[in-house]
Amino acid sequence: MKKNDYLLLTATAAYSFLFYRQNAGINFLLFAIILISILGLKNVKLLKSKKWLWGALLCLISSASVFINSSALSIIANMTSLLLLSAFSFNVATSGIFSFLFSCYSVASSIVYIVIDSVIRLKPKENEPVKKAGGKVLATFIVIMISILFFAMYQDSNPLFAENTKWINFDFISVSWIFFTLGGFLITYALLYHRTIAPIETWENGLSQFNKISVENETTQKQFETERYAGALLFIFLNLMLIILNIGDIQTLYFNGGLPKNISHSDFVHHGVGITIMSIIIATSLIMYLFRKEFTAIKNNNLLQACIYLWIFQNILMLASTTFRNQIYIHDFNFTYKRVGVYVWLILAMFGLCIMFWKIYKQRSNWYLVRTNMALWFSVLVLSGCFNWDVLITRYNLQNKHLNDVDFYYLFSLSDANIPELMTVTKAKGFTQLNIKLKNYTNNYESRYYTETYLTLLNQKVTHYLSDYIADWRSFDLRDKQIIKSIYKKNN
Repeated sequence: MKKNDYLLLTATAAYSFLFYRQNAGINFLLFAIILISILGLKNVKLLKSKKWLWGALLCLISSASVFINSSALSIIANMTSLLLLSAFSFNVATSGIFSFLFSCYSVASSIVYIVIDSVIRLKPKENEPVKKAGGKVLATFIVIMISILFFAMYQDSNPLFAENTKWINFDFISVSWIFFTLGGFLITYALLYHRTIAPIETWENGLSQFNKISVENETTQKQFETERYAGALLFIFLNLMLIILNIGDIQTLYFNGGLPKNISHSDFVHHGVGITIMSIIIATSLIMYLFRKEFTAIKNNNLLQACIYLWIFQNILMLASTTFRNQIYIHDFNFTYKRVGVYVWLILAMFGLCIMFWKIYKQRSNWYLVRTNMALWFSVLVLSGCFNWDVLITRYNLQNKHLNDVDFYYLFSLSDANIPELMTVTKAKGFTQLNIKLKNYTNNYESRYYTETYLTLLNQKVTHYLSDYIADWRSFDLRDKQIIKSIYKKNN
């Protein structure tokens, strides 16, 4: 067998051993380290590629987050970063978004390409002697499988043979294990033998990150001047509207210190964020059209750039005000995932505006804007997985709200990660909800009662967690360690 075949078998064995009938834990970190090492051994030159190193760093950060938090977000981030790293190992020129899509295509089509590659490898080449290694490997594999079968039969038929060979254990071999390992083989094959759609890859790699200089004749120059004039006029109006909007926000939020009359928190935050993001997207599309090429001597060009720079600054100020609104919402009610999502969208929008400024200032192409934003989104996804949001949300609500105003029913709907916090609060002064029906708080401070008590839901949550808990070192993570410790303390 070739070196790559041994690396493939190593990756498959690691996948099967680390993940079969296990929960997410240190196994994700170990598999990431193994896969990064294998990809590095396949092509040592990758160690000099900044883009590949960025992908490897995302894998390590996300897998470490799984080991620490074992959250669904960190698992998604780790799987995404593994797909990116696989693509970067074969072509660092491809952008993050197409690398991710090509890796998904590679996984989906892996079984087809395994068959195709096997046929190609077994087919003898012209003027080359037929290699017998492949046949020997296949023969060895078949002999091992038959030997295991006869070993199991002899153990069942002869108690003395079974006693003498009890130290040899093949109990792990089952139909489910075989299919799981085959699935792991398909996945690792796709990661180590990455596939792309050639025409799309060629087209995408040919896209420039710099603006092309426009061909200016009398007709095109007149057209471009008209576009620049219309763009400058539009962004002058937009800036005037943003000045009024930002002054109103500053007056209301920073000086009056509250919401306008007859406006709810939901309208002021969620509805406002959606419209704000939509307005930025529409205006950004117009900017991408106006700056699709590089112009050398067009009237109104400097005026348009100045108006767009001012528009970007005012939008960042508007997003900062929206962030403050969201904080007011959280302060008056409870911290929830929806409000975390608002922060994430606002951060992405702010960075996107900064990238837009850089694109115009450095005369970069629209493709540069798209691929840079996608790289940012992947990075934010991985970094957001570093935080255990269920625990942070629970702690914030318990520490910053009166216990009678905390929506405990919502906290119980989160993952098992917040079990220690939910158990600890029962010992706090002023906690009276242990044996009473919980209630859900709405935006109007009205509440709706449920049938379950706090103690009932807590016992259900602990029971559900213990039923899924696996006490195996491969599934070990720091989150489980804290939860088990809190349950053990309660029972003692």
